[in-house]
Amino acid sequence: MRFLFFLISVFGGSFFAHAESTHVVRKNETLSAIAQKYGVSANAIQAYNGISDPNLLFVGKKLKIPSGSTPEIPYLVRKGDSLSSIASRFGVSQSALSSRNGISSPNLIKIGQKIIIPVKGSTVKAPSLLPSSLLRTLATIRPKSGKWKKIIIHHSATPVDDAMNMHRVHKARGMKNGLAYHFVVSNGSRKATDGEVFIGGRWKGQLDGGHVKKLSWNQTCIGICLIGNFEIKPPTSRQMKTLEGLCEYLMKRCSIPKSQVTTHKVLHKGHTACPGKYFSLPSLTRRLNP
Repeated sequence: MRFLFFLISVFGGSFFAHAESTHVVRKNETLSAIAQKYGVSANAIQAYNGISDPNLLFVGKKLKIPSGSTPEIPYLVRKGDSLSSIASRFGVSQSALSSRNGISSPNLIKIGQKIIIPVKGSTVKAPSLLPSSLLRTLATIRPKSGKWKKIIIHHSATPVDDAMNMHRVHKARGMKNGLAYHFVVSNGSRKATDGEVFIGGRWKGQLDGGHVKKLSWNQTCIGICLIGNFEIKPPTSRQMKTLEGLCEYLMKRCSIPKSQVTTHKVLHKGHTACPGKYFSLPSLTRRLNP
């Protein structure tokens, strides 16, 4: 009751008018597994309990589970958030967020600002950041069970490029299967649109990658390359949104934990600057659902 009184006093007297459940975290439980058990989203539980890092759950921690009839939940704005990205993550319209929170300009939200998320329906769902056409194509490809352990992010180191050109170059360098990566995310510099995903033959055929030096890493690590030179400037916002959605899809499909999403230079220290100084891995991992 003390928890409820605090939230009511902060967010308004009508904030939680309905019952809620309490869950005690058990050994090896994850936030996503707990969310699935109660039929709500991991985002909802995280926001409802003010959890900054979902990977820091400890055994015995009591979590308040929002009921299907809970009308609203609180959310603290994080670095890299925009009103549109928050709206997309929680499946509500940007106009609904603006109206509920009295936000006149969506560009004026600040880190740490409390935003009330109006919830519709029985659950709070975070819709995929990937287009439905891509999801349908991905669904036709069945990942090899237990093969993929990690996701490694790269940049092309070229400001203008496309996946087919990279395929030709890699083949000319002696790579039998061509394109070294499993996925390429465009920056819109050629025919592909900004954020468009190219699914490589290595993913379609569930073949080893060719994107890192060590054979064992290529055998177990999914390679995603973003077109651009991030030593010069950062990836586009559309690329990052797509990358977030693609990582979340692969994490779920291949049972890869968030801790195993990394970059070439983090994995292979001192060997490369890829994906460049303007690519922020912490910013990406903060946004990924567990």
